[in-house]
Amino acid sequence: MIMNSAGDSSGMSYGGMPDAQQRPRPRMVEIGASLLAIIGVSGVGRVAYGVLVNLSEDGWSSGARAIFLVLNSITLVFSVFLLVLADQVRRGRMWAWIVSLVMLSFTILFAGLALLITVVNGGFPLLGAGVVAASLGALLVLTVPRTVRGYILRKPVPAGPMRAGAAPGYPWGPGHPPA
Repeated sequence: MIMNSAGDSSGMSYGGMPDAQQRPRPRMVEIGASLLAIIGVSGVGRVAYGVLVNLSEDGWSSGARAIFLVLNSITLVFSVFLLVLADQVRRGRMWAWIVSLVMLSFTILFAGLALLITVVNGGFPLLGAGVVAASLGALLVLTVPRTVRGYILRKPVPAGPMRAGAAPGYPWGPGHPPA
């Protein structure tokens, strides 16, 4: 709420919409954005762990270490971007929803391939399986429920009432001259 100089609220939120007209956020949007954030945090954690392990080992040449750090920096940028997308999807931004659907598809593909390579080599990474499961869950939660699509695709409520025939940005209309 915005406070005026007298200290009372004016009934408007920072978005310019009266509080009564703000759209309620569906629970499934919260769950999808939370899963998106979990994927971003796990990516940041994986990069931090990989860099610490890389720097502690002495068997790497300087060229191989530089390539490893560059590739991990790209992964770090995408992971931080997923955190930003999670916040924007939570706010109902359509662009963030569309970009997150694309990013989740690529995350499922590349994390699944990395998981397959690790399993073929005899290991089973719990974090890799968690990323694939969380990515698939987030993709399903952000696309299947009608409430999510309705929340993201709905146009915002106008900020205030307009007179009949008035053009946006002009408070007067036919038969109502400006004051």
